[in-house]
Amino acid sequence: MVVCLICLFVPVAGDGLLAAAEKERAGVPTNFEAIERVSAEAAEDLAAGVGSVPKDGFVLLSRTKGSGDADFILENALVQRMKDAGIKVAIEEPKKDPSAGDTTGYRFAYQVVRLTVAYPAISRKFWLGSKEVKRAAHADVVARLVDLRTGEIVWTGESHKRYEDTIGYAKLSSVEDPQYEFTRPPRDEMKLSRIIEPLAVSGIVIGLVYLFFSNQGSE
Repeated sequence: MVVCLICLFVPVAGDGLLAAAEKERAGVPTNFEAIERVSAEAAEDLAAGVGSVPKDGFVLLSRTKGSGDADFILENALVQRMKDAGIKVAIEEPKKDPSAGDTTGYRFAYQVVRLTVAYPAISRKFWLGSKEVKRAAHADVVARLVDLRTGEIVWTGESHKRYEDTIGYAKLSSVEDPQYEFTRPPRDEMKLSRIIEPLAVSGIVIGLVYLFFSNQGSE
């Protein structure tokens, strides 16, 4: 009877553990998703700063300077946020229709200062525990809105967004994407040998100094 009860409980416990593990994996964003998150937050800030544009107007996106291969993620986020706000977005200046009146156009010039994901720290808990990785994604963007007709700068703004978490070292292979180099930052580990070696050298030096003075005293 006891054996049967155990048999009943084991599958349930196993299902619970599998569900918990699956939930944990689902709750950890990939490096690509972490960059998407900070890009979306920065784009929301900048789109809100632009405000409303006349119905017949448009905004021309112009990246004056980029930071790397991940910049397209921010551009996509900017386009989406502005479209959600009812703003007509273009990446090339539309051709003028002679029969139409003057349209209101703006150049949204932005500079991607930083759009990266990195591992600021890789270490073990209490030296002997499992490895943990501190992860940080950054989006730093500055922008200005210029009236295409008059050349007047009508708005300037910036956004700085950051995402941080700590994940297990074993999860790195699942959060990195081999197709995108920017999702695979360097893994600069804090190895125990870096701590032990200086301590060992210091110990040897102290020992030699002690022996030297001991010999001097005995003479």
